[in-house]
Amino acid sequence: MEKRRVAIVTGGTRGMGQAVSVELARKGNIVCAIYRSHEESAKETLAEMQKYVPECCVYKADVSKEEEVQRTVREIGDKFGRIDILVNNAGIFDFRFIDEMDSAYLDRVIDTNFKSQFYMLQNAAEYMKKNKYGRIANASSISGHFADCGLVAYAASKAGVDMLTKISAAELGPYNISVNAYAPGIIHTDMTDAMIQERGDEQVRDLCLNRFGTGEDVAALVGFLTSPEGGYVTGEIIGIDGGMFKVQNTYLAYEHAKKLGN
Repeated sequence: MEKRRVAIVTGGTRGMGQAVSVELARKGNIVCAIYRSHEESAKETLAEMQKYVPECCVYKADVSKEEEVQRTVREIGDKFGRIDILVNNAGIFDFRFIDEMDSAYLDRVIDTNFKSQFYMLQNAAEYMKKNKYGRIANASSISGHFADCGLVAYAASKAGVDMLTKISAAELGPYNISVNAYAPGIIHTDMTDAMIQERGDEQVRDLCLNRFGTGEDVAALVGFLTSPEGGYVTGEIIGIDGGMFKVQNTYLAYEHAKKLGN
C-alpha cells in the first residue's frame, strides 16, 4: 500500500487555508497546517482534518521569517520522512495609498505575501527533489495583473508570486515537481469581510457568476492542482474569480435575463 502523501498548507487554519487543509485531508493526505496566531481556529481545523486522517497536525510559525520556515519544514520532513505537497496560502490583504505607506508597511506586505512563499518553496522543494515528486500551489491574486488604487504593495507582492511560480516551474520540472498559482478574485473570508461590507454590492456586478467565492471553491481547485492527476499542469496562474473583469458591464446580462423571466 502506498504511503500517504504529506502536505503543508501555510495560513492553513483560517479562511481559504482552512478549507484547503480540510479538503486535502479529505483526499487522504497527511496535512500539516501552519498558523501564526488564532489558537482556537487551529484547534478547530486540526479536529476537522483528523476526522479524515488522524496523523494530520498543526504547527505554529511565522513563515515570513526565514529561520522559522527552515525550522518548521525540517521538523515536518524529519517527522514524516517526506514532503509531497506545498500550498503557499499565507498572506495579508491591506489597502493603503502610496502617500500613506512607509518602509515598515511595505516590508510587512512583501515579507508576508512574497518572501514567505519563496522561503517555503525553497526549503520544501529539497524534500520533493529526493523523491522526484512534488506539487506546489501558490496563492496569487487577481490583483497580480489588474491594477487597483490603494493596492500597490499587495499587487506587487502577488505579481512577484506569479514570477516565482513560472520560473520555479521550469527549475523544478526536472524533478517531476509541478508549480502553479491560484489567483482568487473576491473570496468571502475574514480577511475580505470588511471590504465586502463596504463596497460588495458594487463589486459583485463585475462578476459573471454574480456571487463572491467561498473557501470551498478555492479548495476544489487547489485539490486538483496538488493531486497526482494535476501533474501535467505547471507554470500556470489560474484565476478563480467568478469571471471578474472578464467582460465589461456583466450586470447587463442579469438585467436581460430578469426581463426574460429567467
